[in-house]
Amino acid sequence: MVVTREEVKHLGWLAKLEMSDSELQRYTTQIEEIINYLNKLDTMPLEQVEQITLKKKFSELRKDAAETFEDSVLGSDYRKDGFVKGPRMV
Repeated sequence: MVVTREEVKHLGWLAKLEMSDSELQRYTTQIEEIINYLNKLDTMPLEQVEQITLKKKFSELRKDAAETFEDSVLGSDYRKDGFVKGPRMV
């Protein structure tokens, strides 16, 4: 599989990244190497690999409880109705 510079440039545009020509070349090569490695992993026989199972239940991994923020953690500019405000998404 060949990754083109145009595809990498498009990925950069989607991620809102500006890339120089040398970066485009380097990232194109790196992405192609990653894809070749993943293709190599796809050819590995997995029939005799023992399945990994968890020894603990997910509920035992951590306490799953909501906790409130203290006012000292974030200023009032970043809070609204007990929630933390993030940047506005357009």
